This record gives sequence, C-alpha cells and structure tokens, in this order.
Amino acid sequence: MNNLYHKVAVASVCTALGIALGASKEVKAATLTLTPTVQFGVDTRYDRLNFHRSELSSQYGSVSSGPGSIRTRLAEFNISSFFLAPNTIITSAVFQDKLSRFGGDRPLRLGISTYVGNGIAEASDVERQVFFRSVDISSWSPSDTLNFDVTTFVNQQVSNRNAFAGFAMNISFVGVATLRGTDALGRSSLVIETADVAEPVPEPTTIFGSALALGVGGWLKRKKSSQQNKTITQR
Repeated sequence: MNNLYHKVAVASVCTALGIALGASKEVKAATLTLTPTVQFGVDTRYDRLNFHRSELSSQYGSVSSGPGSIRTRLAEFNISSFFLAPNTIITSAVFQDKLSRFGGDRPLRLGISTYVGNGIAEASDVERQVFFRSVDISSWSPSDTLNFDVTTFVNQQVSNRNAFAGFAMNISFVGVATLRGTDALGRSSLVIETADVAEPVPEPTTIFGSALALGVGGWLKRKKSSQQNKTITQR
C-alpha cells in the first residue's frame, strides 16, 4: 500500500510540472499590416513675418520644403481593435513608406512626426504634430523602403485609448521627395507585431511543492488511519 501512495504522489508531481511547463510556452505571435483610415496632404504657406496658412491638398504623394511653402504627407491608422485584447501586447510597430524620387539640398533629410488623430483629414493636424525622428536619404535609391520604429508611440496611444495614431512626413531641408507608398493606392502602412500572453501560472517549483505536500499528506493521513484501526482491533 505504501508503494501505491508513493507512486500517486510522484505521478501528481510529474503531471503538475508538465502542465506548468506546457502553459509557460503558450504564447502566440501575429503580424498585422494596417492601411490608413485617411491619408492626405497639407500645404502650408508662410511669409517673412512668419504668418502661415495651412490647407488640405489634393496631392499626398509628395513632401517638399522650399521658400514660402511646405507640403506634408499625413496618415492616420485605426488602432482601437487593440483596446479589446487585454492579454495581447504590441511587441513592434513600424511605419513604412517607399521612396520614388527625390532631389534638393544635401544632406536631404526626411522626417516623421507623430500626433493623435481622429480619423478625419484636417489641415490643422500639422499644428499638432510632434517631431519623432529623421533620416538622411541623400545616398538612398528610388524604391528604397523607409522603416520607422514607432512602437513606443503606438503603445502609448493604446494605453491612453486614443483610437487613431497619426504620422506626418516632412522634408527637413529645402527639397522634394515623392513617396509611392506600400500598397496599390500609394498609401503608407503600419506593420504591427503582437503576442498573446497566456494567463499567469504558478512557478513550477510552487506546483512541485504543492503536489508533493498533497501526495505525502494523503499518504500520512491514510497511514495514521490504518494504525488507529489496528489499535482498535487489538483492544
């Protein structure tokens, strides 16, 4: 009988460890490519007194900077679907676009800014953009892909429950760049990698200790009961 309880205790421990180790590997990854809800251009004109006026442009395929005018390319992505997945984390978010042609002063830098969007094309969005980073494209070739890591910004918007993440492309110096986008419509894209994290499970050592205690406890209890029965019988 002692052998039987010993085997049961060992089996319990092995089963518990197997469940713990299996659950700890239960992490699913996925890659999603989002297209903009809206993508548009904004032309900003200014004078020597720094008075400026921004208006929507029918052209969003290029960005430029020159005396008296700036053209910005803006895109807003709907990220509200990530609000409904509490166990899903965004491990990577990359804003992508492609160069078509460019020219201007050297070095020519292409910059990206971020802002909180609302899914509507508005000229005033250029007033709310916050510079994120820029890259020197002077030595690039047409059709090269632009990749901007915006993971921190996107995670912050999800945390703040802002439904639209907005991005604005600008030329930092005098020049022009034509962007042909990453899809058939010439739009930018936002590539997001996620991981579904399993529910927390106890540490293997904790489960091991609990299972061992249950197995040994059951064996001792049964042994004590058996001894008491023997005592009663002898009397």
